[in-house]
Amino acid sequence: MALSLILHDLAAIESEDETRFFEAIFQIAPEHWRLSAGATLLETGVSPGYLRDHLLRALPEELRGGAQILVTRVSGDTAWAGLPTVGEQWLKDALAP
Repeated sequence: MALSLILHDLAAIESEDETRFFEAIFQIAPEHWRLSAGATLLETGVSPGYLRDHLLRALPEELRGGAQILVTRVSGDTAWAGLPTVGEQWLKDALAP
């Protein structure tokens, strides 16, 4: 499965809507790692566009304009620093052929 990165700013939405947002991630990608408050890595077979639309549909329509979301694929040519050991191992496993 491909590795994707979701960058998200959900500051404009309520906590229950944020919960629905993350439940939508878990529905599509049980294998994920929340890198930080605004970034989540996940393994999925769906396209970035499909994933973005899926996440937006999880939010009430009137709040969709207040959520900033960027979804992109992560290639094997990836570098990082300062990740916790568990996150670094998760990333290595996800990028392994």
